[in-house]
Amino acid sequence: MSSNKPGEMHPSDIRNLIIFVVLSVAIWAIFDTFILDPQKDALRQSQQQTQMAQIEAERTADPALQKDLKLDRSQVLQQAGARLSFDNGELSGSLSTKGARLDDVTLDNYFKTLAKQEKVEMFSPAGSKFPYYAESGWIRGANATFAVPDKDTQWTVVQNGDFSEANPVVLQWNNGAGLTFKKTINLDEHALFTIKDEVVNQSGQDVTLFPYSAIARRGTPERFDNRAIAHDGLVGYVNGDLNELDYDDLEGAPAKSFTSSKGWAGFSQKYWLSAMLPEQANDKTFRFLATNERLKNIRPLYQSDITGTATTIASGQTATETMHFYVGAKKLDLLDAYESKYNVDHFDLAIDFGILYFLTRPFHFLLTTFYDFTGNFGVAIILLTVLLRLAVFPLANTSYRSFAKLKKVAPEMKALREKYGDDKGQMQKELVKLYQKENVNPMAGCLPILLQIPIFFAMYKVIYITLEMRHAPFFGWIQDLSAPDPTSIFNLFGLIPIDLPSFLTIGAWPIIMMVFMIIQQKLNPPPQDPMQKTIMKYFPFFITFILSGFAAGLVVYWAFSNALSVLQQAFIMKSMGVPIHLFDKSKDEEELEEAIEHGPAVHPRAQMIKEDVEEALFGDDDNLPPKDKK
Repeated sequence: MSSNKPGEMHPSDIRNLIIFVVLSVAIWAIFDTFILDPQKDALRQSQQQTQMAQIEAERTADPALQKDLKLDRSQVLQQAGARLSFDNGELSGSLSTKGARLDDVTLDNYFKTLAKQEKVEMFSPAGSKFPYYAESGWIRGANATFAVPDKDTQWTVVQNGDFSEANPVVLQWNNGAGLTFKKTINLDEHALFTIKDEVVNQSGQDVTLFPYSAIARRGTPERFDNRAIAHDGLVGYVNGDLNELDYDDLEGAPAKSFTSSKGWAGFSQKYWLSAMLPEQANDKTFRFLATNERLKNIRPLYQSDITGTATTIASGQTATETMHFYVGAKKLDLLDAYESKYNVDHFDLAIDFGILYFLTRPFHFLLTTFYDFTGNFGVAIILLTVLLRLAVFPLANTSYRSFAKLKKVAPEMKALREKYGDDKGQMQKELVKLYQKENVNPMAGCLPILLQIPIFFAMYKVIYITLEMRHAPFFGWIQDLSAPDPTSIFNLFGLIPIDLPSFLTIGAWPIIMMVFMIIQQKLNPPPQDPMQKTIMKYFPFFITFILSGFAAGLVVYWAFSNALSVLQQAFIMKSMGVPIHLFDKSKDEEELEEAIEHGPAVHPRAQMIKEDVEEALFGDDDNLPPKDKK
């Protein structure tokens, strides 16, 4: 047995020491990771929750409202005191030195109606019929007692500029306790306000503030329609997700909060947008909320706000926070430009392209490109319709050839129905054999129709949301392609001077669309099922009644699409030697339709599939001995 020399360790002792050190490090790492870190996180979250709870009331843009005033907008603006005016050719309005809110913004190039008498008003001050405004600034940290600017703060004008980037407006306010707050406000040549908030600490001690911005509105917008297919409510893109919140979703519900270093948030209407674009760095809290004041007969305050992390400012130091406010029309090229300039993710989704984004976004591009080329949105719709018909031409060509073949074999189909009228099973088999012999596929006509469904809805979405379509004239009586055709067949398109209810306003373009739908039906072979025949007979009238209340631009698209389909199908039928009977039918066709009307209601292709399934499950009945008759 060996012994250690003085000052030397036994090998087993070295091994034990190494094991001890490794285990100690492992235990420390496990303790730090699974015990200390969660405790630290919980403590940090608790502190943050305490702080946020204490500042919650301070970051409501219009707290403790006792009475919901609904005064005329101009009257409120006159009572607001000193205001600084701006006008860049696209936006005009003013900024009150009291509160320094953005609460008076008008869109100079857009009007409420075709009469062009009233411009679209985006922001309006508190106390008006539709209060809607934006603000930015600072919120105090926990247990702070010093004053910060609020909606009643009277700011001093340090620089009375013209709101341009080269000559901005500069406002200043001192809280009397060593803190000086400064706002630098400018408006670019389009629709973006930039507000730089600064605070200089000369109090002799550290102070903690939270940078804060908000857009708020009391009540829902004027002419609000919660059934519209374009989102109207609060909107934001945070954490890689588009968040669209309806006004009803927020009432009586807790605030929706998201934390991220990147994103944007605001309010969306069909054609208009107000949004906050913060600096895309450092974590921020994005909130969407509504106050619950209906019991006091006060409209809820809907608010979207962004709060930054706590900023501690040492005495003698200055803190700065910059926020961009987009206020204006949803111009896609402008949204894309700001997205690129400020590194904002998916600012284009402020336009509600919907779930068919992969179609609506390209359609929007093509439509606006054709409009730039022609100067008429109706012509642009027609050009896009031609392009879409060319895109589906090969599939439609196959289907129309199949339809033509069905028309061509009508005599043989009639003969089979007469021969096997009492034996449904045998007749279906013979019909399938006929289809296979003549290379006819009765189901082929469904494919282009199925393909047109998403195209139709994508076109409707684009026509509905495209800003340039608003109040865009076509030819003749169509002065607004985004509105329904104003004429009606029930007053002879205006010849009889009577007003009709909206559901009877079936205009000239819906009638044109219906005519082409009926012609297209005449070119198709008769349905193989009596119920289907009845449905298809009345389908054009039903669609005309429904679409008469839709945008005229959509009806123009559908009418021209049907017209091109008719021309394509008629050309194919003529090239294959199939006679065309629009308003009269051949004797064979009449007899075939009568046979269908009184014959079996099972489509031959469906019957063949049914028999294949039965054969797979139960075997071939032809190989079984015949059953005894009872």
